[in-house]
Amino acid sequence: MARFDSRFGTRAAFGALGLALVAAPVASAFATAEGAAALSDEQVTKGRQLFTDNGCNACHTLADANAAGSVGPSFDGNPALDKGHAVNVISNGQGPMPSFSWLGEQDIDLIAAYIVQVKK
Repeated sequence: MARFDSRFGTRAAFGALGLALVAAPVASAFATAEGAAALSDEQVTKGRQLFTDNGCNACHTLADANAAGSVGPSFDGNPALDKGHAVNVISNGQGPMPSFSWLGEQDIDLIAAYIVQVKK
């Protein structure tokens, strides 16, 4: 049986245990976010409609929504765009893009998930 008061002492052993316990939830939360379930066909349709109805198509390019705007960044071909960033920018605005916080969390989350799922 291993002793906790060996060469590095009890504090080091408990410190390592604490680090493992703290790191475990972070790793599993990251895996969950990366492995998020795909949107259903109904959700994609609603996300596309929200994208179009709120004028996103006027500034951004997104083939799935037949959007060819040239003011804002293109979503197609942007492998770095993730849902968290999209939610943040839609909620708070950035540069010339205004905040769309009035849409509410649920619609913002759906638009962001839609963009990330359908971008080419």
